[in-house]
Amino acid sequence: MKQILSKSIVLIGLMGSGKSAIGKMLSERMGVSLSDTDKIIEKEVGKTIYEIFNDQGEKYFRQLEEKVVGRVLDETAHIISTGGGSILSSKTRHAIKSKSFSIWVQCNVDIISKRILHQEKRPLLKSKSIVDTLIKKNNERIKFYRQADSHIVNESSNIKITVEAIVQDLLLKKVVNK
Repeated sequence: MKQILSKSIVLIGLMGSGKSAIGKMLSERMGVSLSDTDKIIEKEVGKTIYEIFNDQGEKYFRQLEEKVVGRVLDETAHIISTGGGSILSSKTRHAIKSKSFSIWVQCNVDIISKRILHQEKRPLLKSKSIVDTLIKKNNERIKFYRQADSHIVNESSNIKITVEAIVQDLLLKKVVNK
């Protein structure tokens, strides 16, 4: 079912909240393309996010991320899944606010920790307590996540329910035209 977006839909939220999975399913459901900024960065740099953090550090990664988010926001309206910390950049926050409809994908840190427990390639979780790190990151970022145009709780194991709720919200808010 091809949908017409009035502007791009940007998914923001903590790592492991489900942005990439929701973005993929939402783009398929709506018949529009998807940009996953982490995957774009990995492809362009030729390294995983983990390797970029390890080799060049978080500051370098955040600069790349800011450029990629800015670039994909200038493309034809589509779905954009961002990295959990992308909203730390004031430039990125402004670009998202002015050029898109943002959705905070919210999820309890205990549920996220179970989802990502065996994913060793999460650079910000390296040798730390996963739950403590998620709580810290959430506390640092929540004021930015709350600025989203909409928010959805993604705690069900069935993301189809979450995606349908997003589609209905987008229709209601006239971000999507049938």
